[in-house]
Amino acid sequence: MGEILLISGFLGAGKTTLIRHILDMGADGPRTALLENEFGTCSVDDLVLQRPGLAVRTLASGCICCSLAGPFEKTIGELAETERPERLLIEPSGVAGMGDLLRTCQNLPPEWGLGPVAAITVVDAEMHPAYREDMGTFYLDQIRHAGALVCSKLDLISPEEARAVCASLAEENPGAAIFACPWEELDVQLLLEEARARTVPHNSAHTHHHHGGAVFTSLALHLETPRDEGEWQLLLSELDGPELGRVLRAKGFLPGADGMWYQVDYTPGRVWLHSVTGVEESRLVVIGTALNRDKIAALLEADRA
Repeated sequence: MGEILLISGFLGAGKTTLIRHILDMGADGPRTALLENEFGTCSVDDLVLQRPGLAVRTLASGCICCSLAGPFEKTIGELAETERPERLLIEPSGVAGMGDLLRTCQNLPPEWGLGPVAAITVVDAEMHPAYREDMGTFYLDQIRHAGALVCSKLDLISPEEARAVCASLAEENPGAAIFACPWEELDVQLLLEEARARTVPHNSAHTHHHHGGAVFTSLALHLETPRDEGEWQLLLSELDGPELGRVLRAKGFLPGADGMWYQVDYTPGRVWLHSVTGVEESRLVVIGTALNRDKIAALLEADRA
């Protein structure tokens, strides 16, 4: 019987990075399939996570815990029938409700051959205090429903702040195993074992894509003007501007000078770019609340030459 691994985490926490580590554990591992969910209208992570022999399915333009609940369950059934995976990795969107996903996965038809569900949540250690304060139970749902928690971006905070984050996570989910170390030191096998060993908390509350009346929205852009790394860095850093709404996440691939391409990751106050190959078209997904779509497009599409 194949296991299900739910890899959750709020926008930009590092879900894709963790999945990449799991996939890289070895070609002789269990037969694996991946179902990934993009809240925006176009997918970015599927290109990053592609592996030979890996069956990948993507559900976009919504979230698998509510608006895409029907297609989500149908896609799992199709994967179970066609691929018969020994491990099904599920990467929900960053605004998904973990409690709802667990209920769906725990109630799949037994004839599909997908049994135990292990839930892991990646937590952005730098942003955790702010998200806990601003998002409340919506954000904490992903933490409270995990068997294991992985702290990311520890290099951006002090040891004292890291201890405070771990204490906060232990308070919210006393039964979870907490991993707080650099990615290169993470024992992925131990993480999976700890996640499997812990009973995931379960309640009947339903979580939606909103908190305090704010609604998450997304914007997909295809930016064709090539720019060097410094110019993209400057433009993307301006996404912090309050006149644009509250931008919580931006990710994608952007054209650089001389035929180069950059993979882009933005979270509030941070911009990461690194060169990549194999990209054929520009795509950038911006996610946040009260987004001013016209101003964001004008900012990033402006000709600064």
